[in-house]
Amino acid sequence: MPSIHEAIDSAIAEVTKARTRVSAIKTVQVKNVDAVASLKATAQTWFHTHKPVVVAAAPSLDLAAVDQHYTTVLNATVKHAAKQTYLDALKAAKGALVSARSAALTVPAAAPIANTDDLAPDFSPLAGNQEMRDIITRRWHECAKCVTADAHLAAIVMMGGLLEALFVARANAMADKRPLLAAAAAPDDPKTGKKMDLQKWMLETYINVGLELKWITALGKTLADTLKEYRNYVHPAKELKHGVTLGLNDSSLLWPVTKGMVRQLLRSVNP
Repeated sequence: MPSIHEAIDSAIAEVTKARTRVSAIKTVQVKNVDAVASLKATAQTWFHTHKPVVVAAAPSLDLAAVDQHYTTVLNATVKHAAKQTYLDALKAAKGALVSARSAALTVPAAAPIANTDDLAPDFSPLAGNQEMRDIITRRWHECAKCVTADAHLAAIVMMGGLLEALFVARANAMADKRPLLAAAAAPDDPKTGKKMDLQKWMLETYINVGLELKWITALGKTLADTLKEYRNYVHPAKELKHGVTLGLNDSSLLWPVTKGMVRQLLRSVNP
């Protein structure tokens, strides 16, 4: 994870570049779709990526002025706002960030908190093979590292992969596979009309069947579906279409969800 000063410096650089781009616009209003999207992304990056770093490092630092000016930018993107509106807000945001950077030099730092919840559980109920347990444990640790290393998309993709691997392991742990194929949510193979081979199942199918077989709860299914959808932002076209930039608020929210889902699957082996 970047330091508080790196986060603020990145935000200052971004608003400076954004103001330069807006200055080059020839029209009175900013109507270009790409220009508006870029300005929206600049504001969202502050709220979803940089601000969480600053707050975590210095909880008492007053960021109200910074938030106010970024909010002005964000609100302006929902209408054909005047070029000058953006220029004024971006200039003010930069000034507020510079002031926050100075204040951060003297503000008390947050005390570090050890997160024992990130310790990997015992995966032996789902993976009898030691080599497979080592792989799954390594994936668990990589998820946690990605969250703290500011690699939020990578973290969420890793979480989805970890969850899918454990659903597969849960299915493999069943000596009798007939309940899997008999589940109402088990898909049919469009070519043969018979139940699709387990090797071809996707995460969505495992989630639905997992609920049906009581591996996970109804709330667990809802949360797993959310993780599955956000994992799909690994595809650049989807990120571009939806204008979603994943940040610390997203990965730090979905990581506890993933850990909770893993524990439900582990408990389902010996309920």
